[in-house]
Order: sequence, then C-alpha cells, then structure tokens
Amino acid sequence: MAFKTSQAGVNLIKSFEGCRLTAYQDSAGVWTIGYGHTSGVKKGMTITEAQAEAYLKGDLGTAENAVNGKVTYSIKQNQFDALVSFTYNVGSGNFGSSTLLKKLNQGDITGAANEFDKWNKAGGKVLEGLVRRRAAEKAMFLNGTTTGGGTTTSGDSTIRAFQTWLNSNYGSGLSVDGVYGNNTKVAATKAYQRVLGVTADGIFGTNSKNAVKTLNVGSTGNAVHLLQGMLYCRGFNPNGVDGTYGGGTKTAVLNFQKSKGLGSDGIAGPATMYALYN
Repeated sequence: MAFKTSQAGVNLIKSFEGCRLTAYQDSAGVWTIGYGHTSGVKKGMTITEAQAEAYLKGDLGTAENAVNGKVTYSIKQNQFDALVSFTYNVGSGNFGSSTLLKKLNQGDITGAANEFDKWNKAGGKVLEGLVRRRAAEKAMFLNGTTTGGGTTTSGDSTIRAFQTWLNSNYGSGLSVDGVYGNNTKVAATKAYQRVLGVTADGIFGTNSKNAVKTLNVGSTGNAVHLLQGMLYCRGFNPNGVDGTYGGGTKTAVLNFQKSKGLGSDGIAGPATMYALYN
C-alpha cells in the first residue's frame, strides 16, 4: 500500500518552506501563495492558513509518487516522511538518481541517512537553512517513531526554546514542538509589534515598518531576542538567541540581507525587519 505524508511530515516541510497568505511574485515573476503553491494563483489572492496547508498537501503528490515508486526497500512512515521532505526540496529527478536512494534500496539505512548531509548547497555554497533542513530530515528518517498513525519528532531545540520564550513573555499559546510554521511566525510578529507599540495583529505592514527602531551591535533587549529567534527560524543562525546583538547576530543579519537583495550592512533597520517578518 502506498504511503501518504503524515501530519508530522507535513509540519516538518512547513517549518522550512515558510508561508505567505497573500499572493506574491517569486524571483521568476510567478504568482505564488501559501507554501510555494502556484497553480491558479492570481494577483490580490488571499487564503487562510488551513487553505495553505491544503494546497501544500496537494502539491506533495509528485514527491510522494516519486518516493512510493522508486523506493523498493521496506520503509516505515517516519522514513517516508523524511524522504518526501527531501524530494519536495531537491526534486524527484535528483532523488531518483541519488546515492541516498541507491543505498536505501540496498538496505543500507545508516549509509542512506548519512547522504542527507551532503545536500546542503545552493549555487555551490553551503546554506545554513539547508544544513538545518537536512539535519531535521535525517533525524526523522533515523529516529521518528510511528504512533497512532503519525510520526513524532522532537523538533529543533533552539526553536523550542524560542517558542517557550514567546509563551512565557507574551502569552503566545504556542505548541512547543520545535517546528517553525505560520503560528510561530504570527506569534513572533505580534510580540515584536508590542515592543514597537503598534497594533499587534500579526501582520507586519507599513505601520510596523515605520515604527522600527534600528538594531546594531551592542543593542540588547526583547527586540534583539525576537530578531535572533526569527533569524534562526528563517535559516540564519545568530549563534545564540540571548537578547544581545553581537558578532554572530551581525553575520546572520548580513547573510539574510544578501539573500533578500537588501543593502548588506549587518544593521537591522526597517527594510530588514520588514523582510524578516514577511
């Protein structure tokens, strides 16, 4: 019987894809919404989080078919989920020709798991976000356990700590699962809006951008803690989420700015914050 991605697998993918509930044009000018959905998307289109997840589950079909069709070794649900996340990210063709698949079909589970780590580059450069994604997929592949038809995983410890901090300091009511999804993003946005003294609606728009107070090396406080947490969640490790803007945070900001085509100065001003929370 063919597998379908479990909710834990969907949550893993969501944590790395990021979600936009209003249609936007990607780098190629294609109208996109939700977790990278493009079919039938038009300018001005808006959706709910539930619709975004439904689109994602539909879009996973190609990756699911590839894993179900190409894996000949008997695998478990957690391994299928990890492989779908991997395939959805790198493409069915790359998965089909990968050493990971070859080793898995030979029954070399450890060897297959170690192949995840090698897929951490884009444009020839190692990306922190891909390093984290491959580590999460590898952990699910090796350590996930199937209970009640779903896969459970411990998630990312730094994200869990950030979620706990948001709950303790801002009553965010988040599930502390170590997975960065839209709920965590909205909670962090609302918390930062409270710091800025604007309406905490979870939507980082013009009013929020205009209220931003620039952060730089030496800055401290909750605004910095939120900056660091969001940078980490977006795949740019500040080497500590402690509320103090040091060299690690500056480097993470620089890398984030470069990824967004912003002026790269390592200073978290309005444009950087707007990009971070959207």
